[in-house]
Amino acid sequence: MSTITASKATFDSLQVGDELPKLQKTETQESINSYGPLNRRGEPPATVGRNLHTDEEYARQGIFAGTVNQGVVTCAYMVETLQLAFSTRSVLNSTFTMRALEPFRPGDVVTFGGAVLAKREEGGKRLVDVEVRGVNQMGQTIATAMVTVPL
Repeated sequence: MSTITASKATFDSLQVGDELPKLQKTETQESINSYGPLNRRGEPPATVGRNLHTDEEYARQGIFAGTVNQGVVTCAYMVETLQLAFSTRSVLNSTFTMRALEPFRPGDVVTFGGAVLAKREEGGKRLVDVEVRGVNQMGQTIATAMVTVPL
């Protein structure tokens, strides 16, 4: 098994079990706060200022007992990991299904990686199935994604 690189990844060169390059992200409250304005379109909802991602007091009372990274940001980190292994064109044409398993909290250091699960030809297309995982500093898997990459 080898580590995939975007400059060399072809359908023929990949093997089941090949690993994605590792990508490490450290989350902070500041980085969590910076994504808030990107989610607001038009008039802000009545809950602005009472957001489980950015309002620490409000978030302490919620399901995660504190602020957490937004799932869409975790997806972005996973896509960034895929771009280390595959061309941007292939990544943008992929199917991507993510499942969040544990909160991604301020102070967490998460390493994203994964592996090739299968290769197949279907309908004239060469497809590679990949699992992407994010694992925090405590060894907990915080999210997984199943991805089918066309090559």
